[in-house]
Amino acid sequence: MDNVTHAALGIAAGIVVRRRGASLPAAALAGLLAAEAPDLDVFIRSAGDPLVSFRWHRHFTHSFAFMPVWALLSAWLTTWIFCWQRQPITNAAIAKKSALLNRIGEWLSSWCFRRRPDADWKGLLLPGLAGALTHLLCDGCTSYGTMLLWPFAETRYAWDCLPIIDLFATLPLLVLAILAWRKAAPRLALYGLLWFTSYALLGVWQHARAETALRRWFASQQVTRRTERLAVKPTALNLLVWRCVWLEDGRWHTAAVRVAPFAEPRIIVGETRAALSPASPGLPAAGSPGAVIIADFSRFTQGWNSFTADGGAVLIGDIRFGMLPTSARPLWSVRCEPAAPSTVIMDRSLRPGDWGRFGQMIVGNHTAAS
Repeated sequence: MDNVTHAALGIAAGIVVRRRGASLPAAALAGLLAAEAPDLDVFIRSAGDPLVSFRWHRHFTHSFAFMPVWALLSAWLTTWIFCWQRQPITNAAIAKKSALLNRIGEWLSSWCFRRRPDADWKGLLLPGLAGALTHLLCDGCTSYGTMLLWPFAETRYAWDCLPIIDLFATLPLLVLAILAWRKAAPRLALYGLLWFTSYALLGVWQHARAETALRRWFASQQVTRRTERLAVKPTALNLLVWRCVWLEDGRWHTAAVRVAPFAEPRIIVGETRAALSPASPGLPAAGSPGAVIIADFSRFTQGWNSFTADGGAVLIGDIRFGMLPTSARPLWSVRCEPAAPSTVIMDRSLRPGDWGRFGQMIVGNHTAAS
């Protein structure tokens, strides 16, 4: 999920679980810091390993076992921020250069920490835990996959009920979280959490409707083998149009399913692409660096691999994700070619009119198969 949503969830959760009589701003800040902390894994990088970000993003940092670490760090940092007293600047030149920064800092302190209480880090552990928990559960609602049970299991859980960015989920939550902080009104924070939870449950229901509609369409087409492998994923900014991918006779097929309230589902058939198999031509030799990269990438994709030949190179893509619900162009792929290091290709390109077609799918004006 995007970091604005994580921040709003952390603030709301920190306020809701704070101890009676404890500082509301301190609880909100501890929840916010803990809710943002798991994404520090984006700084894990390696110039010699093109898959390091896939391997470590939403890994141990996003597990239930690691939550206490984030809670403790956020509690300590919040205590330091609240109890730190600014020392006077005696050097005139430094004071002059720092005047603007000091004014900005004073404004932020007065806006965010009006009461500046002596915060107790032990009392902020629960808001920190709540903030970290919101991050894990929120990411689990999306499609990327989150290692919630590490180190006991390395399964990536993805409930596929929310898109990465959805303003309908985020904006009401954000407004209520900010108002709860500014007005010291815990009830508003609770309303924000209830709104987001209800929206996620709506996503679960819509996901089930989309999958049911697709299976009924399969039955109407009398092609039962299409359910060999089937994935239903949310698309950007909405819960109406869902990306569906299935395997049929060695090819991945895509479709968009629109499931609007009080309306019959609509199926929009999309593109196809070859699936990776041991017989795919041009694959690197077993044991070669390219073969190792493909095997590593396949563990992340859980076998949802497309195959494309590009001259002497091959592209192994993650067919689960694309810029449009009906596109068979993977959002990310591994490119392997002889005598060259393997690279990760990110394909966020859009053809002319793609956004317009996607908008037509959402409003229901796109031509459907049924």
